[in-house]
Amino acid sequence: MKAIGAEPPVLKLDLMAATAAETGVKATADRFGRIDALVNIAGAVLGVDMLQMTNEQWNTGVDLTICGERRLTIHAWEAQKASKGTVVFISGSAAAIPTGAAAVGAINAAI
Repeated sequence: MKAIGAEPPVLKLDLMAATAAETGVKATADRFGRIDALVNIAGAVLGVDMLQMTNEQWNTGVDLTICGERRLTIHAWEAQKASKGTVVFISGSAAAIPTGAAAVGAINAAI
């Protein structure tokens, strides 16, 4: 982006916070006047065996990864439609090849 003269905003946001997605999308739209692409790649799922994972650990992984990406997409949707933009969801390989950390694979597969 810098090579074409655009200075990207740097935002420190927790995507699990209710207002983070809206704040991030608004800051981006305000800075550039449009949003042409949204790449959802956020995620942090504890890499432990699903049978040993607590409900809180599971819910945290789902809230950040699936729900955080959903919130970003919802808030960016109107800007995306206006610019005929693109939304991309990125998932890890554990969706296709689950390891001992089955929760990672399940959440990646949901994406």
